[in-house]
Amino acid sequence: MNASKFIRIILIPAAVFQSVIFGGAYGTGRETAEYISSNGPIGGMLSLALIALGFGVILSLSFELARTAKVYEYRGFLKLLIGRAWVLFEILFIIGLLICLAVNGSAAGSILSDRYGIPSILGIVLLFSAVIILNYFGRNILEKSMAICMLALLTVLLIFCVLTVSQSYDAIAAAFTSEQPSYGSWLKKGSQFTLYTVSVIPVLLYCSRDISSRREAIISGFTAGVLGVVPALVFHVTFMASYPAILDEPLPTYWMIGQLASPWLMVTYLVILFAMIIQTVAGLLQGVNERLDSWHFELRGRPCGSAMHASVATATLLVGLLLANFGITALVAKGYGNIAWGHLIVYVIPLFTIGLYKILKAGRS
Repeated sequence: MNASKFIRIILIPAAVFQSVIFGGAYGTGRETAEYISSNGPIGGMLSLALIALGFGVILSLSFELARTAKVYEYRGFLKLLIGRAWVLFEILFIIGLLICLAVNGSAAGSILSDRYGIPSILGIVLLFSAVIILNYFGRNILEKSMAICMLALLTVLLIFCVLTVSQSYDAIAAAFTSEQPSYGSWLKKGSQFTLYTVSVIPVLLYCSRDISSRREAIISGFTAGVLGVVPALVFHVTFMASYPAILDEPLPTYWMIGQLASPWLMVTYLVILFAMIIQTVAGLLQGVNERLDSWHFELRGRPCGSAMHASVATATLLVGLLLANFGITALVAKGYGNIAWGHLIVYVIPLFTIGLYKILKAGRS
């Protein structure tokens, strides 16, 4: 496999998936504490194994179905799985998107406000401006920026892990070798986190356009799945240095880096986190643009232009911000678990039944 092909079928899909799922909640370590580390040292590792397997299988099946049907936007993809009921997925996606915009906008504002005293609204404006610019320039620029951010993130995580383990090796080892290991609800919480996260995959199928065989779909899917779990693995292992007290920290990773007393690492982490929040929002909105391009092509025989992509991003961001100000996000967020179960019904189960049947019917290539 040459370098160009490696980038297009391995690096880009992994970068897009990781960039979109990282965001504010994952990036701060809050989701890792809630769904993984709360199960205890060993239970958390079991959750991580389950999540990596779930990510890999669902990504691989989705990439392969998209390849065989030559469908890379979520409307056409869901039509393959559930026919006219595809609109149910779009409803769930729009609700989740608005929550995501509000949560990540708030996180971006808080980063600059809490750390540097910059008004929160300025952080939100910077976030939204960067997202609009990325969506204006389109998929190729967005994917390249995601690849760069992923490599930067993995570098920072490696440094963070080495520093934490070197300073707190005894505490971490003691947590993993305790006489009565805690397994918690690793199966339930690992499954919840998997379902919560994979719901974005149909929106990200634009990153799999260069996959040309079943073997490539499997390799690409499992690579993206494993790399998507790497941040959680690093967070979980380092969290054991302060387990179980770390579970009560609202921003666990931020708190852990603060304990290292390394100002340069803190600044680097916050820059990467802000960049990943931008990628999360821009990546989801690119999925919206891919869906609109398909619709516009059916009507006019051509995709939407760059100006339209930027306009759609702007309008969606403003709606998300307005709804957040009215408190709708908090109201809907209470039912987000139900939304995850909704994705199980309209996406995951059909993928493993109808989707798998269509893949097998298409034959091996």
